[in-house]
Amino acid sequence: MIRSLILKAPAKINLGLTVLGCREDGFHDLQSVMQQVSLFDTLVFEPAPGKGLQFFCTDLSLSGPGNLVNKAAALLEEEAGGTLPGVKITLYKNIPVEAGLAGGSADCAAALAGLNRFWQLSYDQKSLQKLGLMLGSDVPFCLQGGTALASGRGEKLEKLPALPFFWVVLALPDALKLSTAAVYQSFDKTRMGEPEIAALVEAIRKGSRSKIISWLSRDLTNTLETADLPGSAILKETKYRLQSRGLQPVLSGSGPALFVLSSEYEMASKAARMMEEENCRAYLCWICGKKAWQEG
Repeated sequence: MIRSLILKAPAKINLGLTVLGCREDGFHDLQSVMQQVSLFDTLVFEPAPGKGLQFFCTDLSLSGPGNLVNKAAALLEEEAGGTLPGVKITLYKNIPVEAGLAGGSADCAAALAGLNRFWQLSYDQKSLQKLGLMLGSDVPFCLQGGTALASGRGEKLEKLPALPFFWVVLALPDALKLSTAAVYQSFDKTRMGEPEIAALVEAIRKGSRSKIISWLSRDLTNTLETADLPGSAILKETKYRLQSRGLQPVLSGSGPALFVLSSEYEMASKAARMMEEENCRAYLCWICGKKAWQEG
């Protein structure tokens, strides 16, 4: 058995997201270009006396049995057919919660990959992705990493070429959280199928930095931006104020995280300062190709 293991769980942004329609299972069909970034949580796996999982999180509000790390461990134990050797997992939380950055899914993916190695279960990535989908639509991508075109409910993944290097500035309006379920219930259904992301995919395939930025500068890059919620109004006002200062913020996932891409550090750091001046929490990171299970 491995003595200890440290894994990074990178956050995810949606460079573009299009809701295509409702599904009979209650989810939505979508197309999205997903990209990992260098903002990450850290999971530490250590042997523990006895059997099963001991779980600790630096954010005490996330330490309960509902955490996806706990659920990932329980699912692997069930699949393995019995109680496995004791393990202590400590989650050092850094990715903002309920921000549209797939922090919970990233932790879940790292837990699945880490426990698979720690308990020497020998599941391949395809098997882990199938298990991950049972816990969240973004988990399969978080296991794969890099850049991908996602379809279905997010589980059908087509690997795309790595993006040119960009700095990524993330902004979260102060204390604003949005429920993913509420956002999907309240977006403008007349805008299904918008935006068309084929041009974004083509720009990525060609490695065209200018065309990627041009696509991200359009009025609508994410169908879910049309959601009509009290928090959405705050988000739209924040985006407008940032645009008035010369930035082109883009909504990631179901929000409320906004992001800006820049090829130059000075411009990225200036954008981060502007975001902080608009009462946002700002994070300066970069495009990342590492998988969730890669060691720190």
